[in-house]
Amino acid sequence: MGFQAVPEALRTARRHAADAVGELRGVDCGEPVHRLTAAMPGGAVAEAAPSMGESWTTAFRSWCIDAETQAESLATAAERYQATDEAGSSDLTSAGSLRGPR
Repeated sequence: MGFQAVPEALRTARRHAADAVGELRGVDCGEPVHRLTAAMPGGAVAEAAPSMGESWTTAFRSWCIDAETQAESLATAAERYQATDEAGSSDLTSAGSLRGPR
């Protein structure tokens, strides 16, 4: 039992992941939370909104960095799988040209 790696599929997944991160990187997910201060003045929500907004912003930025790292790992894996396949193919080609005793 084994598995098959398809380097081009890994490269495609990397491109999609990188595109998604690129689109999401500029999103300020904490901004709507910050608006709660004005929407609900004087309450516990208004007091907590700035801290929660910052937490969301920080967590989302960290997620974007992690997603970008994962995308790059897909590209690295594709290159390694392809290099291994090419090296194995070369070894098989060389082995096929060997001549036994006569």
